[in-house]
Amino acid sequence: MGFTAHMTIGGKPVTTDEWVSVPNPAQLTTEVGRYPGGTAEHAEMAVAAASAAYPEWRATPAEERAALLVKAGAPLAQVPQEWVGMLTAENGKPLHEAAIDIGMGGQAIMTCGSHPEWTADRVIDDEHGRMVVRRQPLGVCVGIVPWNSPLTLASLKIGPALLTGNTLIIKVPEFGPLTTMRALGEIAAMLPPGVLNVVSGMGPEIGRALVTHPKVRKVAFTGSTETGRRIMADAAGHLARLTLELGGNDAAVLLDDVDLSEAAIGRLVAATFLDAGQICINIKRLYVHESRYVELVDKMRAAVDQIVVGDGTRPEVTMGPINNARQYDKVNKLLADTKAGAEVVQLGSYAEGTDVENGYFMLPHLVLNPPDDMAIVADEQMSPILPIMKFSTGEEALTRANSTEYGLGASVWSADQDRALAFADRLEAGMTFINGHSLPALHPATPAGGAKQSGCGYEISAESIDGYVQLQSITTKTYA
Repeated sequence: MGFTAHMTIGGKPVTTDEWVSVPNPAQLTTEVGRYPGGTAEHAEMAVAAASAAYPEWRATPAEERAALLVKAGAPLAQVPQEWVGMLTAENGKPLHEAAIDIGMGGQAIMTCGSHPEWTADRVIDDEHGRMVVRRQPLGVCVGIVPWNSPLTLASLKIGPALLTGNTLIIKVPEFGPLTTMRALGEIAAMLPPGVLNVVSGMGPEIGRALVTHPKVRKVAFTGSTETGRRIMADAAGHLARLTLELGGNDAAVLLDDVDLSEAAIGRLVAATFLDAGQICINIKRLYVHESRYVELVDKMRAAVDQIVVGDGTRPEVTMGPINNARQYDKVNKLLADTKAGAEVVQLGSYAEGTDVENGYFMLPHLVLNPPDDMAIVADEQMSPILPIMKFSTGEEALTRANSTEYGLGASVWSADQDRALAFADRLEAGMTFINGHSLPALHPATPAGGAKQSGCGYEISAESIDGYVQLQSITTKTYA
């Protein structure tokens, strides 16, 4: 039997009579483990536990909270190999990508713990008296995380929520939550009971019960724009604060002076096909100047053709399967529709002995110069399919890159940094990269968040703190 997970509520393990099986997306006949199907009743229990723990945690000095976070993040930052293997088995991503997810999660928690000064008051003394601007915690917060990078995305909520004196409930994803539940359960055990709670189950039941609970003061969600809209509507009933990191249709714009060296092509491939394309800030659309189109396509074809697809535990595999049946069906339909209207090139190979019928496998594909109104260009596909389009002028590229409801990430590729910066300033994206993209290009000192319908609020960096506090102004000024 595989791993049996449990929820953590008020510092205690909690299970249910209903269990959800977790298959291995690379070996569908293998059960990795199971987790409890939590209900609205468990949401109520978690809110009660977090509420009870809140007064004492809020009263704990920020320096002590910070020190506990540094200690709690260390197990993730050390990347236990047992956790890596379990995450690969349930998620599908290769071992080295699973290690990145776990390690980045630990570093995110420890980074917040290293900056207790982020919670400090601002004091103004002048001829009118003294004014103090305090950063007060909100109370009970909820974090809802997706299946693609669950430990990193949970940790980006744990750090700022707990550093600022809030208590937190993490609702893990429906697909592949086992490693996250195990790791966060161990972190919760290092904190006072009820400060960090971990629940599992289906979003429409336990997730919605948390979002609509009147004692929940803040919801931080990472996932699709469609679900983000529903969460915003549900949270409006009691005006809960929101941080929403939602869908993206990231454009990479390659100007006519772009460097197309082997290293640059390697960065483009990694930023597109990392986690089989299932990362919200991966490149989803690639625009290249017409003078470099043929060269770029030839080099991308050669590089992408080196991708080896299969079970992520095998050392030769560089891209694992699609994570779950729902996503697999979606991207296969997208691929079929794209083939009906554009030139599609299938590349890469399967690792020897891969049982393609027993996993959610898909080889990488390039789509050559499709029209912008095709779904593969216009929608967030979250797949190993990359459309490459040519453009004639910078203004044309800018207009096409910005012509979307999304605004999560974007990138500009040019040998002239000043030119690239000027172009980037006009892109409508919360995160814009120069000659890089996606996770490898993120910097821990800069905020991560989206523009337009890609969300609101920020994660990573000192700016993430703002979403978890209420500013309170205290002044001694009096009138004669």
